[in-house]
Amino acid sequence: MSTTVAGLTTTDLVRFLFARMDEDVAELKRLAKRDEHFDGIRSLDRLRAECMSKRQIITSMQQLIVLRDQPFEKPVRDAAAQVLRSLAAPYSSHRSFRSEWRRSAR
Repeated sequence: MSTTVAGLTTTDLVRFLFARMDEDVAELKRLAKRDEHFDGIRSLDRLRAECMSKRQIITSMQQLIVLRDQPFEKPVRDAAAQVLRSLAAPYSSHRSFRSEWRRSAR
């Protein structure tokens, strides 16, 4: 089901975010195979856990948008859409990123 919130079609954005998470996890697996080390700031395990946490956040926001359909729940839907936009922001240079996914000024 495609849901539009604050001019944002969330289904495509959620698919985009899940695809980026898949790419990030695949990149982490490649790094682990090459046994590359980071500068001590982050470990590969922590980065993998971060990707899994982001997946859970995306799923939760999607559920808030879909399940909150009463007019008085519009602020909840709008806030969830803003969270999804924020999660997409680091990928704004990706060729599949859409300009309507940019965070709105608040």
